[in-house]
Amino acid sequence: ERDMGLISRILQRSDSFQGRVASRQQIQLQLDFPQHQKWVELFKGWWHEGLQDWRKRSDGDCIFLCELGPPEYAMTGPDGCEMSNRWQEALQIKSWVQEIWDDLGGDT
Repeated sequence: ERDMGLISRILQRSDSFQGRVASRQQIQLQLDFPQHQKWVELFKGWWHEGLQDWRKRSDGDCIFLCELGPPEYAMTGPDGCEMSNRWQEALQIKSWVQEIWDDLGGDT
């Protein structure tokens, strides 16, 4: 509860947002793995909260960057290859955020 309050304070002051889903260890997680859904929903909630707060205090362009770090930031298999297609995951995050944005009123 305390941590969520601190995150809310940060979101209320944010002027731009980054799109990635990470665990407490900060590794980028696969979006479609069932065990990662709690993190996906947490980040979607933060994006919604952050964008909603941003819209209340700004009428300019909102910047949302889908973050794709190097393979070291992703989960990799024993061969060193990423376990998912992070480009496709970035497009999925973009789609989610566009939906959130539209639900909040879009570009009106």
